[in-house]
Amino acid sequence: MNIKRIKISVIIFLLAAVAVVHHLPIHGFLGTHILHRDLFFFPIVLAGLWFGLRTALVTAVAASIVYAHFFYHNISSGRISMAVVVLQVAGFNLMALLTGWMVDRQRRQEQERDFLNDTFGKYVSRTVRDEILGGRVTLSGELKEVTVLFADLRDFTRLVETTPPREVVTIINTYFKAMAEAINAHHGLVIQFIGDEIEAVFGAPVALENHQQYAVDAALDMRTRLSQVNLNLANQGFPTLRHGIGIHTGKVVAANIGSDHRLSYALVGETVNIASRIQSLNKDFDTDILISAAVRKGLDRSVAMQSLPPATVKGVGEPLQLFSIVAQPFVCVE
Repeated sequence: MNIKRIKISVIIFLLAAVAVVHHLPIHGFLGTHILHRDLFFFPIVLAGLWFGLRTALVTAVAASIVYAHFFYHNISSGRISMAVVVLQVAGFNLMALLTGWMVDRQRRQEQERDFLNDTFGKYVSRTVRDEILGGRVTLSGELKEVTVLFADLRDFTRLVETTPPREVVTIINTYFKAMAEAINAHHGLVIQFIGDEIEAVFGAPVALENHQQYAVDAALDMRTRLSQVNLNLANQGFPTLRHGIGIHTGKVVAANIGSDHRLSYALVGETVNIASRIQSLNKDFDTDILISAAVRKGLDRSVAMQSLPPATVKGVGEPLQLFSIVAQPFVCVE
């Protein structure tokens, strides 16, 4: 017998036991006010604590019927007034409402925390969490201008083929942890890990001013943290890593997407596809951070970059103007 059935059995047993005591011929204050009134609160409170509002109300109704039935004859004989019975029945149901409501509220908060963990992963910022829990952000779908960042490890397939599985997991988890921390530190949100790739967004689900600048700053931070990761990996005898980052700004549909059994926060639109393809172009230009002209236009301070020849991207009609972020003082090189 599982725990739920045991709890239900306990509630039913208590109701039955109190009903029996309720009908015993006990006279005076003890019988009328203590045994016939206060004992009913035990199964009601337990039902609320264990199962929430609905079960608490059902238990309170059952207790009310038993209580009112017993006092029917007492009312007729004038020993107790109808007002006393009505007030006591109201007390049973009020207790059920209060207990059940508090338990249901606590459970909703726990479900919301689980939802955030499942949907946004471990690297959701406190700001994003508070906005969603506060009901100030919709997850049902909205068109937003955001900056999307993709990061992809280079030559990782060969690394997987030549490295024991346990070491591969250690390496990629070390990398993901450092990169996600960099993204979160600059108000970004990791949407998902796809194999050896990271998808992140700046400006959703919570609106963010200057999201282009935050995305570029995150990419620079990721570059720095990758150096630290490689130093740690080298000290452990693991091979070092290289990655490419692509950043693009545009409109996306941001929403919870999936089935009845599994939902995840996702971005849909051409902007996402272009950001992913810009990331891939790092291989062609032998660079590690590429941004589009739309990202450059939104920057609020100078960042060292190199203008590159227009690149043709699959699915985009006109060639894209791209810029490589270089490790130089903040001067734009045209």
